[in-house]
Parts: sequence; structure tokens; C-alpha cells
Amino acid sequence: MMSLPGRMHAHTLFSGQQRWFMKSGDETHQLVALRIAKQTDRTADGLIDPLLEEIKQKHGDSLLAILVYGSWLRGKRDTMLDFYVLVENYQALDSAWQGWMCKLLPPNVYQIHLNTENGELRAKYALLTLDRFQYAMRHDFHSYFWARFAQPCDVIYARDEPVLKALTSTFSQAASKFVNEVLPVLPERFSSRQLWTRGLSLTYQCELRTESSNRAESLYDFDPGYYAAMTLALAHDTNALATTLNEDMYCNRSSVLTMKLSGLKWWLRRVHGKVLSVLRLIKAAFTFNDSLQYLLWKIERHSGLYIKPSARQLKHPLIFAWPLLWRLYRQGAFR
Repeated sequence: MMSLPGRMHAHTLFSGQQRWFMKSGDETHQLVALRIAKQTDRTADGLIDPLLEEIKQKHGDSLLAILVYGSWLRGKRDTMLDFYVLVENYQALDSAWQGWMCKLLPPNVYQIHLNTENGELRAKYALLTLDRFQYAMRHDFHSYFWARFAQPCDVIYARDEPVLKALTSTFSQAASKFVNEVLPVLPERFSSRQLWTRGLSLTYQCELRTESSNRAESLYDFDPGYYAAMTLALAHDTNALATTLNEDMYCNRSSVLTMKLSGLKWWLRRVHGKVLSVLRLIKAAFTFNDSLQYLLWKIERHSGLYIKPSARQLKHPLIFAWPLLWRLYRQGAFR
């Protein structure tokens, strides 16, 4: 693993309502670079390192970066670790058809299961090429990628300095894409909290999600300083977003036409996203061991609802699990 440059306690820079006033240039890029440079929070019992080694051995020279995101970064330890694995190509995958599946509908999702001296370790990771990852932040219509990585994540492995620089630029683009897509649905004046909670709520509606309706607020409240600093940086880098004389209040400069079209765009994203979610569930059945058990565990963890699957459903989820999932959907387990 390369030593990430500029290590510092960046969380102190984003705590409370502190602001970053940087020199002229791409402030969003600089803010993301500071976030990446902070020391990754690892537990003393070495939960992450054995999983990283397993990923490195599996994907070899093709491996470019490993990212960790999600509830683990927010202190949750009763959950499965979520990684994103970025590769140069798909040659290290188990079969050529898996590479084709990832090209058609990225990412592929895999599970790691290890028995170590610290006990049983499990994680899941989403895999795609760095090139496709970068493209998604700039050009994807659906919010699946850019909404996730507009939020904080940690780079826990990068092959070299060029990869790290590419990731910094990509996360910056994700935040810019997120804000530009959310701005047209906001009022003339708004706070950073309104911007991010409204945007995260919209993107959650574009997928099949098991989380509660106040999920967006809890994400913002965990790291309000970072989101406030990111909004201020984007206001200096984005023409459609402007600061005001009031602290943490912004002015919406979106055009009238853009505002009128935004409702249609988000409706299309919701329809598009539900279809993509179902297709990704089907694809995961081919790449993810015990996919139905994991899905039911996640649904129960977030909604409290659980229906015990039959042995036939566990063995052939693609064929027999749909009635069970429909029952959970009707009960409000996911949206």
C-alpha cells in the first residue's frame, strides 16, 4: 500500500461550523484532497487489513484503489464492511462473462468471507474499472455513483500518486454533479443543510432502499462541518450557486428553464433507478454468495421486518424469492 501524502487530522478542519478560505483555484478539489489525506480510522483488532490483503491477492496487478464508504465511516460496527474496488481491467475476474456483466451494468458485487484469529470476517465490495468510475461522476444520468461519492469516503489503498490524484478529481466532480443536479429543485435561498438533505432524499428515492425516511438528515448531521465546507467551496467554483451576506445561506442562480425541467429529470431518475435496482439484484445473485440471506439481513437491520426464506428460496433465489420480496415490499420494508 502506498503511503498517502499529506497525512493530517483533517476531521478537525471540518468540525462544527469552521470554514475553509483557500487560495484561488479549485477549492472543491483542495477540500477533497484534505479529506483523503486524513488518517483512515482503523480498529485495533485489525478488521480491515486481512480483507484488504484478500482483495489484493484476488485482483493482483489490475488493482488500482480500494475505497471504504458507508456506515462503517460513521462508527457503525454491527454491519458488513462496504468497499469499492477500482481496477485497471477485468482480466483478474473469475470469468469473462463477469467482465461483460460489469461493462453492461456496473458495478459487480462480491463477498469476502475469512476465518481469522480475530474470528469470522465478512465484507462486500463493488468492483468496476477506474475509467468507468470516472465517467460515472461526469456523465451518468442516474445518481447511483455520484450521489454516493459526493459524500465522504476514505481511500485506504491507492497504487500510486497518479491514481490518488485521479480519485481526488473524481470525488470533486461527484460533489459538483450532485449540487448542480439538486440546485434546480431548491428555493431561491437555502442553507447547506437544505441542499444536502434534499439532494440525498431525492437520490434515495431513485433506488430500492431499506433505510428510514430521515436517513438524509442523519447523514448530514454526522458530519455537518464537511458538508458546509463543501457547499462553500462549490459556491466559489459553480456559477449556479452563490453565497449571501448571511452565514451558511446561499442563492440559487439556476435558470427558469432548468428549474422547470428538473421535476421531469428526477421523475425519470426514479423510474430508471427502480429498474436498475432490480437488474442489479438479479446480477448480484450470480456474483454474491448467499445473496438472499444478505439482502434479508439488511432489510431487517434497517426496517425491523423479516420473513424466513424457505430452503428452495435460499438455493434458487432468482426463481423462487420474488414472492417473499414482494411481501416485504408490501409491508414497507423497502421503497
